[in-house]
Amino acid sequence: MKCHYTYLDNGKKVLIPECWPVAISFDMSQCICRDEKTFADFERERYNETVKVLREEIKALEHENAYLNRIIKNLRKKNKDK
Repeated sequence: MKCHYTYLDNGKKVLIPECWPVAISFDMSQCICRDEKTFADFERERYNETVKVLREEIKALEHENAYLNRIIKNLRKKNKDK
């Protein structure tokens, strides 16, 4: 867990330090906590990145396919006219 603020019922903001620099100085800018991600979070991020890349590749291939289909259509049209 990282250093964070929490709010009391009366609306006051309270600092919850999770590392020594913040606990000593009460300055959030000195926080050295790392985001602790679970393996599942890491795998989900990798999965989402992979899916995004593959979707972009599919979109590019669909555009290329449409372009090539137009070329084929034009060639067939020219051959019919001859």
